[in-house]
Amino acid sequence: MNLPMKPHKDVMQYLAYRLIVISIILLMLFFAKSVILPLAFATIFALALATPTRYLEKKGFKRSLAASVCLVLALLLLSGIFVFISTQVINFRNDFPQLEYKFNELITNAQVFIQERMHVSGAVIRENVDPLLKKLLNETPNVVGTMLSFFSSSLLLAVFTFIYTLLILIYKDNIATFLNVSFRHLEDDAMEQIVSKTQNVIKGYLNGLLIEMVMVAAFLAIGFSIAGAKYAILLAVISAMMNVVPYLGFITAAIISVVITFATNSPHAAMWIGIISIIVHLIDSNIILPVLVGNKISINALATIVSVFLGSLIWGIPGMFLAVPAIAIFKVIFDEIPSLKHWGILLGGRPKIPKMKKVAVKK
Repeated sequence: MNLPMKPHKDVMQYLAYRLIVISIILLMLFFAKSVILPLAFATIFALALATPTRYLEKKGFKRSLAASVCLVLALLLLSGIFVFISTQVINFRNDFPQLEYKFNELITNAQVFIQERMHVSGAVIRENVDPLLKKLLNETPNVVGTMLSFFSSSLLLAVFTFIYTLLILIYKDNIATFLNVSFRHLEDDAMEQIVSKTQNVIKGYLNGLLIEMVMVAAFLAIGFSIAGAKYAILLAVISAMMNVVPYLGFITAAIISVVITFATNSPHAAMWIGIISIIVHLIDSNIILPVLVGNKISINALATIVSVFLGSLIWGIPGMFLAVPAIAIFKVIFDEIPSLKHWGILLGGRPKIPKMKKVAVKK
């Protein structure tokens, strides 16, 4: 008589140990956010700036000076984008009285339409709509204030990221030696291969992402301007930046663009804004993204979505931006370590399964 097999004790201990370690790591990431978050951004930027820093070192620059020059140039670019968006958001906030008047007018027209076509009394409509409208109008300035607060906290995050990036570039030899000694049990040059491939992946991903953002912003700005959107450039830039977050970014940006255009222009213009957003997204996801970014990282959609949600849960909006490069780094590590290759297969695309040869059976 065959008895059902009980779970092996070693297997249960193995799973329990892994779950405990993962839980501790997630708790550390959540509670030490103020320290680890800028350090994570700095690590990615340092990997991206390692090549230009090395180039300046070969030209005779000291490492500290070479790292400083590269960081200052990158900081000037990011500062220009930050100042532009902040100015546009402030102008957008100043137009709120006009937006409120326009929105009230739209609501009134909608009430009249429902009352005439659906034979619903105005009292019933006002009883259900007015509380929601007041709540929405009261919350809208708070949303803009939250956006300004987010940009302020982003500025503080950028300062710490700048300092960490500079120090990582200066002391990269110490970090490399530490990693080699810590993982000396791996095969020869395994850690060097991991660092080299990680650097290439991050550099290619960020370069491709930057070009993609510029192209998407340009396409959207042209389309939104033709459609008559009042804040065409602002909406295009915000949409291009939010598009960095896979799937969720495009949907959120499209809704924001349609709602703002609907309140500042006309339903016809808002409809065209939605159509233009969908067309640009299709071009981006099927042509631009695969060419510029898709060949740099090989992460499947399931792993991407799960990583974005985890990043949002742990670190909020910055975590959503860090999710894809972080999972790409893990993919490189898993692929290079034999005992972790199965995790690399889980995160990557479809594995190549060898075809089984048919064996002829003699009768």
